[in-house]
Amino acid sequence: MEDDLNLLGVIPSDRKKLENMGITKLEQIAIMSVSSLGMGTSKGNMLIQRARNILANENITDIAIPNEDHIEIIVKRTERAVIKSVLNAFDVYSVGWGNTALKIDGNILKLSRKSQAFNKVISKAESLQEIIESKKLEEREKNGIYLPNEELKEFAKKRGFSGFWQNAFQEIHGNDIMKKAIATSMFSTFKEPVHSLIIGEPGSSKTMAKELISDQFSNITNIGANTTRSGLVCHFGTGDLGALPHSNKKLVLVDEFDKIPRDDIEYCYELLSNGKCSVHSAKLHQDIESNFIMIAFANPKSKVFGKKALSDVGLSPLLMSRCALIVKVQNISKEERLDLFRKKFYGRGEIKEKHEYYDQWVKLARTYSPEITASEKAVEKYIHNMNEVVEKYYNTALRRDLRMSDYIRRIPLAIARASFSPVDDKVILEAGRILKESIETWI
Repeated sequence: MEDDLNLLGVIPSDRKKLENMGITKLEQIAIMSVSSLGMGTSKGNMLIQRARNILANENITDIAIPNEDHIEIIVKRTERAVIKSVLNAFDVYSVGWGNTALKIDGNILKLSRKSQAFNKVISKAESLQEIIESKKLEEREKNGIYLPNEELKEFAKKRGFSGFWQNAFQEIHGNDIMKKAIATSMFSTFKEPVHSLIIGEPGSSKTMAKELISDQFSNITNIGANTTRSGLVCHFGTGDLGALPHSNKKLVLVDEFDKIPRDDIEYCYELLSNGKCSVHSAKLHQDIESNFIMIAFANPKSKVFGKKALSDVGLSPLLMSRCALIVKVQNISKEERLDLFRKKFYGRGEIKEKHEYYDQWVKLARTYSPEITASEKAVEKYIHNMNEVVEKYYNTALRRDLRMSDYIRRIPLAIARASFSPVDDKVILEAGRILKESIETWI
């Protein structure tokens, strides 16, 4: 990563002077005066101004102007260097402190009028507000979101989490818990993913689920059986990186997850856990960072499930523990299969007509951060139930272990995102139900 002095464009001779003074960070330069920096008036002003511009640009997330006497600036951080940089960007220093009042409320900087000179600060705020809005629009379009936010949110709230999985997978009969698990994964985020594993016999509805996601949603990495066998993280024959390192900020669908080469599994552990791993092989030495959401599909070890389904899980317990939700798929009946064929033939279902709404619904939802409003009683019950799951299934093929501490938070957050709502008691109840039902498919 480029260091701070390179960001400022400091030439080698000046870099040495600054480093000798112990100055290597933007934050240090942003709070200094030209005289204390000791680089000359012109050069000093340029470096300080550039450092402040970078810090302000990195930290301002939103600007509100309630009226002509007040400005509210939402920032990521509120340390001295950031505040100084933001105030500089709003021309507060040029108009003088006697004309502006500052109040800090959490991560919000509130500026208020003290004189007519505040008009200049308002004018600068309006200009910066336009820039921020333009950046937001550009970021939305970059993420594939073109429909208006409010329109998408209204669409989502009318349907909610249950409406999503019911409509998106309407063609699949039964296996509701599989649909819920997949939907939960899709509404999780790349920084806090809910990886799901769907295990079923060949020709079961797991293949159909994979096809429905591929057909109706974008920004997806499809990994077929040949790629799985070659290596998801590293191809040991060629030394090339596999598909997962190239899937940053994507939804990854993996076929035949049970066919991962043994040498490659070790790298999968870390990449699935925290999005990072270091590959060291005869042909490749590289640190990898790739944050993705994975929905994996696998076959039972014996091709078909025997009387004890857990004995037919062909994956290592450590790899299983990296998946928040693990579902055994049930085969559909003849009548269900015929009804499916009819629906496929006529192309029924809302998602066929409004697939762009569903696709952008998921993308916008991932940018939403739900507030946790659930009662302490509901949370405590949920936590104790999940602790019982860990105690019961720690030493089984499902391997429910301490990683559940992450999953029990991520799953309700994903459910709440689907309807842009807080994590309330109902969401906590649904999260517990999904976790319980996913395990019950194996009993």
